[in-house]
Amino acid sequence: MKLRNNVAVVALGTALWSAPASAIDFNNVFGDNIFNDTAGVFTEMLDTFMPGVTNIRLGFGPAVGPEFEGGDHYKTGGAALISLRYRDILEIDNNNLRINVFGREGWLRSENFSAGPLVKLDFGRDEKDALELTGLGDVGTSLELGVFAAYTMGPARYRVKLRQDVAGGHSGFLIDGDITLAVYRSEDMSVAARISSTWASSDYMNAYFGVTAAQSAASGLAVFAASSGIKDVTLSTGGEYRFTDRWSLALNASFSRLMSDAKKNPLVSTRGSATQYGVGVFAIYTF
Repeated sequence: MKLRNNVAVVALGTALWSAPASAIDFNNVFGDNIFNDTAGVFTEMLDTFMPGVTNIRLGFGPAVGPEFEGGDHYKTGGAALISLRYRDILEIDNNNLRINVFGREGWLRSENFSAGPLVKLDFGRDEKDALELTGLGDVGTSLELGVFAAYTMGPARYRVKLRQDVAGGHSGFLIDGDITLAVYRSEDMSVAARISSTWASSDYMNAYFGVTAAQSAASGLAVFAASSGIKDVTLSTGGEYRFTDRWSLALNASFSRLMSDAKKNPLVSTRGSATQYGVGVFAIYTF
């Protein structure tokens, strides 16, 4: 059994790496915010699928998302899904890392409450990502440090995350809140739903949605100074079906609506859309 599993992993990797570049854009697998967010729809709900999971999960599959946040043209690419759980202490999901100081197995024990530090990489935005971004320049990579707190009650989890960029990418501060509900759980299949929202500071909002005088001259968009406020509200759902102890298939979808100055700015209001969608399908191998 172990030999067959190892052969399957090698075969999957060989197939992915030998695929034509036009079919899978590997430059975007790990450094594209859109595809990381699409994979994140699944990993953000993972704890409600199987509490207390201790394993490593590697997945890959096609994902669809807007060319940039606020865009109305969509792209398809290969998206990686990486999830690592060490007991109920360390959680790594793609570009997110969390450490449970409070938790079922943390240094401070709690059955329902968990909290601790977090780290997130925001890979920014390149001007070449879409024609609509011409003249706006790039948004650099951000290293976001912060804390989180979560409370689980039955099939529901309530969580808040605070993050501050310390690398000078967007230089902003964000507050995320979400409620995740385990809709269905069995030995082979799990389904969850989630509603979330993000508040962003003016630094973040101007990095992604503001237009300076120089950017206005280069892009043709009107000058716009964005204020802090609710950036978005998102509804998402995800599910996983396990074919064997090692292999499973995950599907997720999200619907997001930009709010406040994230939708009022000229980039989104004249060249994009405040309504955003994302879909991903992943074949996952569990170690």
